[in-house]
Order: sequence, then C-alpha cells, then structure tokens
Amino acid sequence: MNGIVILDKPQGLSSNRAMARLKRLLGEPKMGFLGTLDPLATGVLPVFLGKATKLIAAFEGVEKTYRVTIRLGQRTDTLDAEGKLVEERPLDGVTPERVRDAILSFAGEYRQRVPEFAAVKVGGVPAYRLARRGEPVPERERIVRLWDLAVESVALPLATFHATCSAGTYMRSLAADVGAALEVGAHVTELRRLRCGPLFTLGNSITLTEIEERTAKGDSAMVRNPAEFLTGHLPLTVGEDHERYLREGRAIPLSAATNREPARIGAPAKALRPGGALVAVGEIVAGGPGALSFHPSKVLI
Repeated sequence: MNGIVILDKPQGLSSNRAMARLKRLLGEPKMGFLGTLDPLATGVLPVFLGKATKLIAAFEGVEKTYRVTIRLGQRTDTLDAEGKLVEERPLDGVTPERVRDAILSFAGEYRQRVPEFAAVKVGGVPAYRLARRGEPVPERERIVRLWDLAVESVALPLATFHATCSAGTYMRSLAADVGAALEVGAHVTELRRLRCGPLFTLGNSITLTEIEERTAKGDSAMVRNPAEFLTGHLPLTVGEDHERYLREGRAIPLSAATNREPARIGAPAKALRPGGALVAVGEIVAGGPGALSFHPSKVLI
C-alpha cells in the first residue's frame, strides 16, 4: 500500500498515536508523517504509507498555515493549555489594538526559541522527554519566517489569528513571544493546521472516524496516489520491460518512456505505469550525445 493519507488529526492524540491508529485501520505497518502536531493540535497531517515513506524528505521544507487561539495573561511550562500554569499577570493596559499590533509585528523573519517540550532530539532523545523528567534542555534558536498574518478576533483574554510560516516554526513559541511583547505572557489554547504545503489541505483531508467507516465497507479510496502531489515533476509513462531497470537503480532513455512535455537536464521527473501508479522519482540526465535519460533516485516498486 504505497500512498498518502491526508489525515485530519483529532485533538488529544499525538501524531505518533494517530498514525498508530491508522496502521491498525489500514493494516499497513510501514508509515511516516510530515510535520509533527502536538496532542492539543488538530488538522492536516500527511501520512505516507509503504514505500511512499521514501518521499517524505521531498516535502519537509513546505510552508504550513495555522489558525491559532492564544490566552493572554497566563504562561505555562509547555507554552500551551496542556502544561502547568507557571505565571499569571493582569491584563492592565492591554487593549485589542495592542494585541493586534503585537501579533502583526512578528511578520517576516525573526529568531525564535525552540520550546523545551518539543519533538526535536537532544543527543538522540526527544527534548520533551528530558523536560518531563526535569532534566535540562539546551536552549536552541532558529530563524523562522511568518507571512499572511491576519488577526481574526480579539476578545480578551483570548485572541485568534491565522499565520503561514516556514518549516520548523513553533506556534507555541510565537504565542509566548506575543505574550512577552505585551509583558503579560500567553499560551496556545487551540491550534489547527489548515494547510501543509500547497496541496495537503483540510479540503482533501479525512478523519480517523471516516477512515474507520470506509474501511469497514472495503473502501480504500482515502489512500492517495503520491504522483498527484509531485506537481513539479515531469511525468513519464514507462512499460513493464523498463521497470526492472528502474528497480535496479539504472537509468532508462527517454525514448523508452512516453512524455508530452519538454525535458531538460536536471529537471525532476516521475516514472508512472500506464494506469498512473508511481514507479519512481528522479531526474533527467544526459544519456549520450544529444540524448536524455531518466535516472531514478527513489523507487517505489
């Protein structure tokens, strides 16, 4: 089962537990997901199945869009509503206008601190495990980028906004930074991922409940062909006689494939069966004087 399920992750499950549920429902032991969502968060979680897990790296740098609700005046150890309250301050002097200005001030690039309770690994151990054990977590910062910031509503002590961000951005850290800018603290109370890259969206996602209902009827249409998400790859249709070469990691001449678009050296390409199933991804290379070939980098058969 080599494909992608665009899961609408429910609240209360970690990304790993949601994927474990999906494994049981679909009976596919090999899976991996794109972009970890905290248990509090809901929304788009692309899950790659079978040999499609080889493609995760191709999407790791995509931007993400979120709808975020923060609670001002309270700071927690995890920077979200699941953590322990560590500080509470009055909202004296905080107005909706000041809140909007503080949120919008983070548009563009800024240096963001990685939360202690995060999935990033420290010496091979997820940082959140160290934090839960009370062990020190080294401070880490990274340059992140935010755009399309839009404030939906401010009803103190809550504020809701939308943000598109670069890969590796933490909305919990953004909430804390907004709270720090207003000198009252803040944490995330609701977080929903609306989009992961241009093609993984809520509009084409599916819930675990819906998957359970469909699989009970023998419907596996929720498993999408990875080829449809590789929109920047030149499509090449190959026959069974050349699949063996690709399986062995060998290049095939473009004359052996059917393609209706002009090819150039270095262009990403995808090899497809006549029915559209993805065989391999790779790039166009020089195949001899005046000739071009397709060289596979990842084979899914």
